[in-house]
Amino acid sequence: MSAKPDFYDVLGVERTAGPDEIRKAYRDLARRHHPDVSREPDATERFQQINEAYEVLRDDEKRATYDRFGHDGPGSPFGAGFDDFGGIGDVFDAFFGGGRRSRPGAAQPGTDARIQVELEFLEGVFGVETDVDYQRLEPCGTCAGNGAAPGTRPSTCGPCRGTGQVQRAQRSIFGQFVNVTTCDTCGGAGQVVESKCPTCTGVGLERASVKRTVRVPAGLQAGTELRLTGEGNHGPRGGSPGDLYIGIDVKPHPVLERDGDNILSNVVINVAEAALGASLEVETADGLTSVKIPPGIQAGTPIRLRGKGAPRLRGSGRGDHFLFVHVATPTKLNRKQRDLLDQLRETLPGGSDSGGRSFVEKIRAAFR
Repeated sequence: MSAKPDFYDVLGVERTAGPDEIRKAYRDLARRHHPDVSREPDATERFQQINEAYEVLRDDEKRATYDRFGHDGPGSPFGAGFDDFGGIGDVFDAFFGGGRRSRPGAAQPGTDARIQVELEFLEGVFGVETDVDYQRLEPCGTCAGNGAAPGTRPSTCGPCRGTGQVQRAQRSIFGQFVNVTTCDTCGGAGQVVESKCPTCTGVGLERASVKRTVRVPAGLQAGTELRLTGEGNHGPRGGSPGDLYIGIDVKPHPVLERDGDNILSNVVINVAEAALGASLEVETADGLTSVKIPPGIQAGTPIRLRGKGAPRLRGSGRGDHFLFVHVATPTKLNRKQRDLLDQLRETLPGGSDSGGRSFVEKIRAAFR
């Protein structure tokens, strides 16, 4: 019998990984390698390895024992992976001919489901209630989830007598002990299906379309995820469903841009408006808003519109809107504009005429 792979390698995590990292790695791998999803020939074996590794590393006591002895490490009396034992008490049961028995047909937890939802820019800012359509694994409607064809029922597995486990006596330097392993015939279910359901081919699950109404909170940004507990894939043999993770994408806005809780935009004014100031209508998340451009503003200067940003996802209030001012230099001038600019040039600092105020007013009127 080939040696079992290292559980940390199976999940792709470091030996120092914390519970959250282990849980995330398990969910990602289980979703990709589930036999109902993966087309790889060894998907079932791989999925079982992932579950075995997770069952050990998620439990502090099992993990500590595994870290100390491994599967068959030097000085280890076990001779089997710790996924075959429920704890230290089960280890002693194995020495003395006992062994933990699982409930026949034990349910297995379902995997998580993931979908992507694209929102309009303002929906991401202020939140929205939207419907999502997705597919998940549910108990087969034809066989009610037992995997057997109509008119038939699963039968008790002969090799394990319905326990889902088989016991094998082994000898070691410590004497003879009993090794309890998952039954190869029924895969630990305790039952076998002679005549498989034509709808689910004996799996007990089928893919179904589901529609749910989701409330997206205000202030959510692109790249974040929402979780709906218990809305993921159902598990085999009546196992509880996983969760549904909804990835959020946000469409770009033609004018506005998010920067955390703040919103950014640009406004272009001419040289006369930059010199004299102006009152303009600009687009914000709340619609058109009147903004005063102060006289003498320089290109690139931001104007802060307090409380006009996105609502804060955590906390109260809203961010700000920053309006960046850009000054457009004219590239084509008619004769009148050119004459006025020539006169203005003489009145600005360094010029010979101090009566430049009236000329600036004329230029502003000519540009409009």
